[in-house]
Amino acid sequence: MFKADPIVTLEENIVRIERLFDAPIQLVWEVWTNPVHIEKWWGPKGFTNPTVNFDFKVGGSYRIVMRSPEGVDYPIIGKFLEITPFQSFVISDLVDEHPDEWVEEVQKMAGITGDREILNSKLRVLFEEQEGKTKVVLITEFANNQIRDGFANSGMKEGWSESFEKLEANALPNPNQISLEKKLKHSQELVFNAFANPLTIDTWWGPSGFKTTTQTMDFKVGGKWVFTMVGPDGKVWPNTIQYKEIRKFDYLEYLHGSGEENKNDDFLVNVYLIALDKNQTLVKMQMTFPDTNVRNAVIAFGAIESGHQTLSRLNQYLEK
Repeated sequence: MFKADPIVTLEENIVRIERLFDAPIQLVWEVWTNPVHIEKWWGPKGFTNPTVNFDFKVGGSYRIVMRSPEGVDYPIIGKFLEITPFQSFVISDLVDEHPDEWVEEVQKMAGITGDREILNSKLRVLFEEQEGKTKVVLITEFANNQIRDGFANSGMKEGWSESFEKLEANALPNPNQISLEKKLKHSQELVFNAFANPLTIDTWWGPSGFKTTTQTMDFKVGGKWVFTMVGPDGKVWPNTIQYKEIRKFDYLEYLHGSGEENKNDDFLVNVYLIALDKNQTLVKMQMTFPDTNVRNAVIAFGAIESGHQTLSRLNQYLEK
């Protein structure tokens, strides 16, 4: 099993941490920028994240509440200052809501006194693809070297190392899989019915700019949905879905491919509809491909972005 240890270096006012992940850059970017994934891995071992608010746009705010095994909350807040898709993002990292005891301990390690605002920092996260793997570089900039050293001595390397281990174990899918997740502000029954209704599924299925046309749809175990998708360039994509399992209102399993007999291009899709409350549903779509190479080729073709666009169109359809 692939394993890489973080590399930590100290530069002028900066702690730099590097780590290599055995996954394509699109997948690693996804688990760093989607709040549904972030809550699975952010923070050291034993910490949970009961609150993850992530308005991922320049000027947008974020708030992550890390909860220690002892039940102490460490809220992290800030704004997104820069975003370059699949390359980098920059955030302010503010400790305004951290416990007083933590602030005093870090100030003691840094040998400073005064207002807690001096502990605020800026974090730049860089993503670099390396032969199918992804190097992530964290560059945390502090007000001065004293504060840099205080954070470095307070377990910064250990905390990020444990977070990275959780990221690999809890957020990244298996090497031959893609996992998409999105919270919808609609009931589980409404979301399920959107997948089941042959009269309306064409209005939302597919990436932005694509037109879906259903030929036949027999929504039952063993039944098939045969449809075409026409891209913005006019290219026609034939599709066939064969339903293997349907559990009303929380689960679908199907094989998805082109339907062409001379192609062995089917992949398995598991769709979980998890009711978080009366009007909120977590949609989890897990796609399993024959091997890692096929998975990576599909990702390079834009499968993750297309999946997100499809789920966004579903959300827009339900809002109407």
